[in-house]
Parts: sequence; C-alpha cells; structure tokens
Amino acid sequence: MVLQQSLVSTTLWSLSAIGLPRLLSSRFSGAGGILAFHRIYQPQPHEFGSLRISVTPCNFRRVVQTLKERGYRFLSMSGLADWLINGESSGGKVICLTFDDGFADTYTSAFPVCREFGVPMTVYLVSGFIQRQFPMWSFGLETAIAKNDRLTIRLADEPLTLNCRTMREKAAAFRSLASRLVVAAPDDVREVCQSIGSRYQVDFMTPTNRNVLTVSMIREMRDSGLVDFGAHSVHHVRLGSLEHEVALWEIEQSKRDCEELVDSEVRHFAYPYGDAAAAGPREVAMCAQLGFRTAVTTECNTLFGTDARRLLNLPRLTYSGSFQDTPLLDLLLSGTLPKLRRHWQAFRPLACASASMASAKPAYPDFGHRRRPHQRTR
Repeated sequence: MVLQQSLVSTTLWSLSAIGLPRLLSSRFSGAGGILAFHRIYQPQPHEFGSLRISVTPCNFRRVVQTLKERGYRFLSMSGLADWLINGESSGGKVICLTFDDGFADTYTSAFPVCREFGVPMTVYLVSGFIQRQFPMWSFGLETAIAKNDRLTIRLADEPLTLNCRTMREKAAAFRSLASRLVVAAPDDVREVCQSIGSRYQVDFMTPTNRNVLTVSMIREMRDSGLVDFGAHSVHHVRLGSLEHEVALWEIEQSKRDCEELVDSEVRHFAYPYGDAAAAGPREVAMCAQLGFRTAVTTECNTLFGTDARRLLNLPRLTYSGSFQDTPLLDLLLSGTLPKLRRHWQAFRPLACASASMASAKPAYPDFGHRRRPHQRTR
C-alpha cells in the first residue's frame, strides 16, 4: 500500500514536471471547480479511517491562500447556482469549498481559515451523526483493531478473522473490513458493530460524540454568513442500493433534520459515495421532487457553463489527503486528472483520487432509534 502510494505520488509530480497541467488547462480547466474535503486534521498512524480523507490544517490554509492569490472567486453552493444560472461562467475562475459528513474539525480547523480569508464554505451534514443517533463506525473499528491482535466477527452469516498484531496487519485489517462494510446492507453493518462493541468492549458513541459537530458549532458558522449547509442523508448509505421508498426517505428526512439543526431552509444535497451507482437518474429526480437547488456527486470534473443544465448532478474534485503534498491542486483544477481519468483506465487509481476514496470511505451503521422503512439491497 505504501509502495503504491509512493508510485502514485511520483507520477503526480512527473505529470506536473512535464508541464501537462499548463498544456491542458486552456481546454479542460473550465470555469473552476467544486473542491470536496472531509477532515481538516492531522491523523495519527493508527487512525486508518482518517488517513486518506484528512488534509492537514497547514495544507488546507495553503490551498485557500493559493487560490486567493490566483484570483479565484470563492462561492458558496447558493452563489454557484446563481452564477451558473445567470450565465456568468464566461468571466474569471470560481471555486467552491465543500465539506462532507459534519466532522468537528470542519468547525475547529476549516472554519477559522475561511473566516480569516473571508471566503464562503458549504458543509453537508449526515443528520444521524449530528443527532448522535448512531456512530461513525470507523472510529470504533480503529479502537478495536488498535486494542487487539485478532478480530473475529460474522458478516452476512460468514465468519471473518482478521489478524492485527503489527501496524501493517492492523492497516490491512481495517481496509479489509471497511471494504465489506461499505457495501453491506445497513442491518448487517449494525449487527457487525454491535458484535464488535460487545465482544471487544468498544464504545462506538464516545469517539463519535467527540468528532462530530455540535448544534452550537453549526449555529455559529451559520451566523457568520460564510457557511451554507446541505444535507448528506440520514445514515450515509449508498442510495442506489435502496428501494425507492427508503432512498426517498433518506433524502427527505435528512433535509428535515438538517433544517431543524440549522434553523433555516436547506436547499443543497451531497449524494453519499456519489458515483453513478449511488447517484443515478432516480436519485436526481428525488432531489428535484424535494426542492433541492443543487446536488453534488463524486464525478471528477471541473465546471463548465453547461453545468447550469444539471444543477442536481454536479461534479466535484476530491482533495485527497494521501496526495496533499503533491501538485494535486494544479492537476485537479487544470482538468488534467479528470481528463486522464475519463480516457485512460490505467490512471483511475490516481485520477482525482476520488475514485479510490469513494470506494474506501466508510458507510456508517445505523444505531439510531428512529423508526423508518425497512432497508434492503436490491
């Protein structure tokens, strides 16, 4: 894994060194882009779930400062919708800073930088996290792996044993279990987490409470006038795998929950995982039905004027923590990595870095007590 990351980083530097971003920018950079972040945080080596989705506060500041120096116009998602609809995309470059899930460091690390530079941001909330109705399971899984040399669980009625003596084994164990949980049915995920919690004395809620936004944090950001809030589902589930009624409930209920949390109308949505299988025409139609103004995916692309015709299916550029010390920003905003991803399958592990992140990012289990329709995969 370390070797693979090193090879990708070397490739990114090489693409920049040969001047590819400069060559491609005139055709593929478009009008700017929507940058997607998750954590603004310096993770520890054992925090496997955060390693790839965390950008250090220092690097985040560098990104914002670089974009300011280059004359990008910072917009919230509300501002971007106006900008696209009004046909202003022929003038200067724009950028949107978006943050998924509702991590507390969005408030403690990202918000102070945005406030200092006077730039807007958009935060997409998983309402079940914020309401403390079920945990972000990656934190509990990290704890269980760190405390034990071996984990034995059952997943979909099959036994699974994970060796986790060394740090390398622990990282592999986390990846192995996470890759299964992100595609598991919500009830199966809940069962696994309950089993781990009971067998290995792991409290999944304590780290969740410590690492997600509070209502007071949300209200302070709202009152600053710099922060738009959007919904990101109730349980961070892959919507495309749910029956119509359940998927619609996930979107609609998250909108209601977030409006209560923010005490304001919520008009923006981010599809969990956001790939074509998770955010297809059915999900776009649901967002339209529920009155959302914009919705974002993990499709890796820059923005163009034609995106005004697909405000509920907008692309984003995921800023991966794994490659934050490379020329990633230039490769994304020039359209270089999106272009390579579209045309060369061999570059998919590194193009935009969002493909691998989307597949590895945890889908958290439902420990909530809210009564809701039965969920099952197709």
